[in-house]
Order: sequence, then structure tokens, then C-alpha cells
Amino acid sequence: MAERWDASLTALLRERFALRVEAAAPVRGLGDECAIWRTTAPAGYAVRISPVRRSAADLEWVYRVAARFAAVVPEAVAPLRGTDGRAVAVWEGRPVAVWPWIAGDQLDREDRWARRAAAELLARLHAAASAIDPVGPRPDPVRRCAHCRHWSDLRDPALDADLAAWERRTRAVPVALHGDFYRRNLICAGGTIAGLLDWDELRVDYPERELAWAAWELSKNDAGDGLLAARAREFLDVYARGAAGVWDRRMIVPLIREGLRAEVCRNRTGRGPRLGDDPYTAAEVRAFGALRGTAL
Repeated sequence: MAERWDASLTALLRERFALRVEAAAPVRGLGDECAIWRTTAPAGYAVRISPVRRSAADLEWVYRVAARFAAVVPEAVAPLRGTDGRAVAVWEGRPVAVWPWIAGDQLDREDRWARRAAAELLARLHAAASAIDPVGPRPDPVRRCAHCRHWSDLRDPALDADLAAWERRTRAVPVALHGDFYRRNLICAGGTIAGLLDWDELRVDYPERELAWAAWELSKNDAGDGLLAARAREFLDVYARGAAGVWDRRMIVPLIREGLRAEVCRNRTGRGPRLGDDPYTAAEVRAFGALRGTAL
């Protein structure tokens, strides 16, 4: 998608962002659904081109919320504002945004310091989310399956009951969450986390859901079918020291399993009924079963 750079994109950036790009190179390995170009003349910018299915109005809302976080959390990265005050332009039907280029490497899950730094950052993000003004519902929220009952190996009435009971009793308040807090969106440089990228999956939800998924992403084994419990516990301990609100540690594993189920369902739906699970999805199915009854 958008593997070319042409004069019309150059003109759009000049008109909407007062950015005169003379040279840019495509970036591989970032943006699962987006085309990303790094400007080299002038240096220092990332041009992010989203797919047609993304709404410019919805992403504008998302990026305004991201800017609120960036004002109080240094690692949070917000896009540039255009000459009209908006962060999103449209090129050939695709939303386009310009971001500061954050130099560094994606977080290494094997680096204990990096995992601890990520937990501390997540706690600050959630504290900031609780403090900023209410953002209201996202205009076009990211859809996710709730129970996935149409897949026999994902049915789990006990899990459904635990999740329903938790939502009834929780004292937490839904807040704006990054929505995709994992290693590839955490850029490290000079012994620090230099930037938290890609806010497109932002959602309004309970912080525990994001905490649980972050603990999974940064503490799973290499095969992706099991949790390294000691790492996960340390991640949660570090988070707890900076957390602003009350959260239920007993629900972390059920919420991880909820996230695994939703992701498996999404991946299967995207691949279609004729294809079997790819290795990544198959590993998540194994993890969904293996984590049943686990406690952290």
C-alpha cells in the first residue's frame, strides 16, 4: 500500500503541513497496516499513510487525544499540526499524518531493564489518562469480538462469567488507552524509552485490560504459547508502584485470555474460513488453553 512517493504527496505535505520534502525513504517493519516514509531532506519526520478503510475524522480525534498525553508524558509522541490546525490530511483517499521521527530500536523483550521501564511508563500513562479531561467515546471505535462463541475452541463459559462479574464489581473508570502497547511501538535509545508510537488502536476502556495485554506481550515465551510467570509478576509489581488507581491482580490472567481469544478471532476472520491458523494464531490458541487456572 502506498509504496510510491509522487509529486502529489509532496504537494500535499507542502500545502497542509508547510513541509517541503525533497527526499524520503520507505520504512520496513513498522506500521502493520500503514505505509511509513522517513524524510531525509529535511530529516526528522515520519510520514504515515493509513489504509482507505481508516476514517480521517476518527484518526483526527485519536491524534488530539494523543496530543493530550504528549503534553504530560514525555515518551508519548503526537503528530504535527497542519496549517489548518488539523493533524490528518487525505491523499488518494488515505489519511496522512506527519510525526516526529524517533531514532532508536524497538524494545527488546529479553532486556529486563526495558521491561521494567515499560511497566513504569504504562503506569504513568494510566495515571495521566485518569487526570486528563474526559475524552468521550471514540467516533469509530476499534471493533473486537466479545465472546467468540462461533469458534468451538474459544468457548469458555467460566471465563465469560469471571469477566462479567469483574465488570459489575470493578471500581475502575474507563479511560483513554494507547491500545497497542507492545515492544514494536516502544522505541529505546540511550538507556531510556525514547518514544511510544502508533496510537491508531486507541480505545476507551478499563486500564486493567491494557495492563494485562502489555504483561502478556512483554512476558510471553519465544514460541508465543506460554507466559513467563516470573517476568509477568515483576512487570505487574513495577506497574503497581506507579499505578494511580485500584486494580484487581486476580483478573490479569483472565483478561490476558480474553485478549488472546479476541485476537485469535480477528486473525481467523481476516484469513477466511478455508485457511487454517497461521503459526502465530495457533500459538495464541495454545496459550489460551494453557493459561486457564493460572494466577499471578
